[in-house]
Amino acid sequence: MDATRASLCEVNLQHSACHLGLAALCHGAALLALWWCGLALLAKIALSGLVVIHGHRYYTRYIVRAHPLSIAAVRLLDDQWWVRHGERWSRAWPEGEVVVTGALITFRFSVEGLRRPLWLILFPDSADPVELHAFRLRLLLESATIFGRGSK
Repeated sequence: MDATRASLCEVNLQHSACHLGLAALCHGAALLALWWCGLALLAKIALSGLVVIHGHRYYTRYIVRAHPLSIAAVRLLDDQWWVRHGERWSRAWPEGEVVVTGALITFRFSVEGLRRPLWLILFPDSADPVELHAFRLRLLLESATIFGRGSK
């Protein structure tokens, strides 16, 4: 096996029932709390509309990935990150905090050609289990190298 093939790690994302359930629970709890508080009826209606709009935008961008700036796949090749958003692959650099657990992988990318960062949010059913397991192991074992951090 050649070195390039061995250093490739790619995850193609899919819909996540876990992510959908958690997002629905959070947005539902926000609506419930809003209607239980002592605001005027007009304020409750307006804020409820904002929560529903946010829920729809979140669903479109992070759960079904129908938005053009949604990450559809992530690739780590020779310690270089690439993300597929829309129909194209772009060079990316992870930034900020990184969360890698058995139930969640999340971090944000600064993407070449985009002003705003893109978020990667992965639950256990967000991708093929074998791809996701290999990706999680690579993140855990090589975090200093692939996230651009030196040893402390």
